[in-house]
Amino acid sequence: MAGGKETPRQKMIGMMYLVLTALLALNVSSAILEKFAIVNTTLEDLVVEDKDKNVAKLAAIEKSTSNEAKVLDAIERAKKVREISKSMVEYLGTVKVKLATGSGGKALEGEELVLNTVNPEEVMLNAKNERKEGKDYEKRLKDYVNELNGIMKLKKPFDKLNKKASDFEAFKNDQHQASKDFLDFTFEGTPAMAAIAMVSQMQTEVLEYEATALDSLNRITKGVVYEVDQLVAMVQAESNSIVAGNSYEGDLFVAGAASGVTPEMFKDGQRLQLEDKDVGLSSKVKMGKIKFIAGASNYGPDGVAKSSFKVKINLPGRPPIDRTIEYKVIRPVAEFGSAASATLYRDCGTEVKVSIQGLDPAGLATLSLTVPADQGKVYTISPGVFAILPTRGQCNVGVLLAGQQIQTKKFETQDVPLPIAKLMAGPTTIDIAKGIPAGTASVRIEPEIIDQIFAKNNNKDNKYYVSGLILQINGGSPISIKSGTIPLNQYNLRKGDNITISQVQVQRPAYDGTTKQVSGVKMSVNCRIN
Repeated sequence: MAGGKETPRQKMIGMMYLVLTALLALNVSSAILEKFAIVNTTLEDLVVEDKDKNVAKLAAIEKSTSNEAKVLDAIERAKKVREISKSMVEYLGTVKVKLATGSGGKALEGEELVLNTVNPEEVMLNAKNERKEGKDYEKRLKDYVNELNGIMKLKKPFDKLNKKASDFEAFKNDQHQASKDFLDFTFEGTPAMAAIAMVSQMQTEVLEYEATALDSLNRITKGVVYEVDQLVAMVQAESNSIVAGNSYEGDLFVAGAASGVTPEMFKDGQRLQLEDKDVGLSSKVKMGKIKFIAGASNYGPDGVAKSSFKVKINLPGRPPIDRTIEYKVIRPVAEFGSAASATLYRDCGTEVKVSIQGLDPAGLATLSLTVPADQGKVYTISPGVFAILPTRGQCNVGVLLAGQQIQTKKFETQDVPLPIAKLMAGPTTIDIAKGIPAGTASVRIEPEIIDQIFAKNNNKDNKYYVSGLILQINGGSPISIKSGTIPLNQYNLRKGDNITISQVQVQRPAYDGTTKQVSGVKMSVNCRIN
C-alpha cells in the first residue's frame, strides 16, 4: 500500500487475509468453515464503518475554503476517489449475492451456504463461458487499482489486489498452491460462505485504499477528520453460553481507535472502568471491563435461557455507538455429593457438599441453601459445603445461586437412632449376662450407637450421654442418680445382690449448640453381683 509504514489496521487486514487463505488451503472441518460466517459478519461491519468514515473524510476535505489550485485539484481528486471506490464496493456486493445464489436463482442459506463448494467454481471458474464472471472480477480489481494510482500519482503506488498464491510468503514454496493464479487460489474448492468472506475482505481492502488516498489529499486541503490509527480484529464466538452463577467476563472496545482519545463506555447505563489492553502489533486500545454474575429465570425446555445487556460507547465528536450483546445462560443443576445427603435426621446437623458442574469458584461462592423456617435451619460451612438441620418429617431444601433459587430438593427425615445400653467398669465392658464382678467400686452406663451412618456423618450430634437414672438394689426403694455413673461401693453390695437400672435419661449436644433430650430410650439393665 501507499504511504510508507503500514498502519496497525493495514497489518490486521493483511493478517486476516492470510488466515482466510490459509484455512482455505487446508482440508478443514465443517465446524471450522462455519466460523467464516462469523468472520464475514465482522468484515461486513467493518465495511459499513469504513464507508461511513470515508464519506466523513470526503465531507471534511470539501469543507476547505482555500482557492489554491492544488487544494481545488485535491478536492476534485477526492471526489473521484470516493466515486470509484463506492462503485467498486457496490460491484463486490453483487459478486457476493451471486456466490450466495444457487441454481435456479435459489438463495443458499445455513449449512448449505457453509458446505457448498460447487457454487463459487460455477460462478467464477465456469469453463463453459471461459470464466467470464471470474475474469471480470479480476479485471475490475486491476482497473480499480490502476485508476486509483492514476488519480493519486503517489511515489509509492497502491499494490495490486488480485494476488496469486506465489505473491504470499506463506504459499510461494507450497507445491499445492504456488502454481495457482488469482482466481484458482481464491475460488477453487472454496465453500460458498468462505468465498463470500474473501470478497468481503476485498471490500475492506478497497475502502482502506480509499482511506489512505483521502488522508493523503486531506493533508493538502487541511481538512479535519477523526483519524483512526489503531484497529483491532474482532471475531465473535459462535456460542456465548455460560452456566448460571458463573461470571460473564469480557472486554468492550472500539474496533477503530484513535491515539489520545479516551472513550466513555457503559453497560446497562453504568460507566465501565477503562483499561489499556495490548492487542498486538505494538498497539494498545482503551477497553471497558465487563464482569458480572450471569443468571436467569426464564429457562426453556432445553435448560437454556437467552439474556442480553446493552452497551454504549461515547467518542468525542461522534454519535454514540449502541449495541445489545446477547448471550445464553445454562440452567445449573445442583448435585448433593455427600453420602449423608441421602439421610437427614431431625434436630441434627448433617453436613452436605453441593456442587454444580461447570461452576467456577467465583460462582460457587454465591451458592447457598435455604429451608422454610418451620422445617429447620441451614448453616454455611465453606463455599459449597453446608449443614442442614431439619425439624420436621419432610425438609424442602432450596438451592440458590447469587440469591436466585434454581432448584428444590426434598428430603424425608428420620428420628435420631436410639442407643443401646453399654455397662462399663473403667475401660472394661461388662458382660451383663455374666454379672458384675464382686468388689467393683463403680460402674457407669453408656449409650452405644449402632447406626454407623449416623455415627459417621453426624459427628457433632452423636455424643450421647446419660444425664440421670433410677437404681434399685434387690427390688428396694428407687435411688435417683443424676449421671450415668453408679458408685457401687456406697451400697455395701455383696455377691448375689441384684441391681436394676431403669428410667435412663439420655441427652446429646446438638449441632446448633443446644442440648437435646433423646426420647424413647430403652436402656434398662438388670444385673447380679458375682
